[in-house]
Amino acid sequence: MRELTVIDLDASCPDEIFDVMGKRFKELGYVNEKYIPSIKKRESMYPTALPVEPHPIAIPHTKADAIVRPFIAPVRLRSTIAWGDMSDPDNKLDVKLAFMLGFYEPGAHIELLQILMHNFQRADWVNALYAAKTEDEFFDAVIDMEWWHD
Repeated sequence: MRELTVIDLDASCPDEIFDVMGKRFKELGYVNEKYIPSIKKRESMYPTALPVEPHPIAIPHTKADAIVRPFIAPVRLRSTIAWGDMSDPDNKLDVKLAFMLGFYEPGAHIELLQILMHNFQRADWVNALYAAKTEDEFFDAVIDMEWWHD
């Protein structure tokens, strides 16, 4: 996961993130050629920004047939971008953190999503993600999440 951790990614929309990160995922053997078109199509139909406090966070993911090896790729953007709200696609949320998820086992992501949702609502953890100065600090902050949920 460390090799997929990025801070200060410069992007103006989710599709730019998918292009940049999708290229990295493919070069490192995590996804196949279906990934970028697949995640863009899925995100256009079912956006993945969550209106959690203290800050909205996106969890983009796509169909299993685009995934070669499972992954979690934590990404912090240089600036917030408008991202479709999962519960109301017409509503746009200002997102600066995205946890890009890749799974190929049906249902394998459910537990992880519950763990992430628990942590997304922990202001101390989210603030540590924003405070990280380097990718190593950011990665360490991500790993420092509580690996359980209520």
